Amino acid sequence: MRRFLLTILLSLLFTNSYAQQIIFTPQWLPQSQFAGYYVAQKLGYYEDAGLDVVIEHTSSSDNAQNRLREGKCNAITMNLFDAIFNIDQGMKVVNVLQTALHTGLVIVPRNNDIKTLKDLSGKRVGIWRTHYYELSQIVNEDYKLNIEWIPFVQSVNLYISGAVDATMAMIYNEAYHIYASGFENVSFISLADYGYDFPEEGVYFTKEYYEKYPDKAMAFAEASRRGWEWTHEHPDEALDIVMEVIEKENMPAGRQHQKWMLNEILRLQCDAESGKPAFELEEEKIAQINELLLKYNRIDKVITKSQITGGQR
Repeated sequence: MRRFLLTILLSLLFTNSYAQQIIFTPQWLPQSQFAGYYVAQKLGYYEDAGLDVVIEHTSSSDNAQNRLREGKCNAITMNLFDAIFNIDQGMKVVNVLQTALHTGLVIVPRNNDIKTLKDLSGKRVGIWRTHYYELSQIVNEDYKLNIEWIPFVQSVNLYISGAVDATMAMIYNEAYHIYASGFENVSFISLADYGYDFPEEGVYFTKEYYEKYPDKAMAFAEASRRGWEWTHEHPDEALDIVMEVIEKENMPAGRQHQKWMLNEILRLQCDAESGKPAFELEEEKIAQINELLLKYNRIDKVITKSQITGGQR
């Protein structure tokens, strides 16, 4: 009887601990892309909100979306395009905070004769194994490019070695590495210029956690928002906090690159007219993504803002 009661007690303690703790997985390795969350943790914003937050980073072989599906975390960052696609496919998530308003997705040609999307017709283009697959395929179909996609994990070695004619890149990450590798006259084809300026990172909780602990999920969102607002006001100090996290995780990342990245990330969060971050999902962008996904039969039905946000915003 005592053993039985002990088992029940331990089970209750474990369940309560899980409920109290939020395991948050950003969509990539430690870097300035996630500065606001590091700031919120370092400055005690999560603790002030009564939250026990653990930030567990993903890896090239264990992406954030898989971790969420497997129950390894409660919340992740995910771009809006993937979120709409995944919700249609059955992923039960709720967006509690939208950070990015714009995309930093670019294609970097290796040859100066490639200046537009149409110039990529029949070319070999590098692409991540786990990111932006659906969008890249749609761009390919939209412009009838017949691109040969060459998958990579995280390196720009395919580009540097000449194994591809161009590569997908984030303006704040791979594009920087290419420039730093000696390709100083490189140009970028920004997908935003071709009508694909879709919001990137937002914070998504599992629907199960959100429905059980809505106050905690929204408290996490508010504390994270405070972290990003502080980062906008104190970018140099925020960069110091980012470098602390990187060093703690033993990641090979230089301060100059992280500064470049932080500047770009903060720019992508800002509204073009006001120059300030809005932290809000735009109906227009949701409608554009739905239209594109429906046009190319990637989803079966429109995914509304209410579905994405759990009806709260």
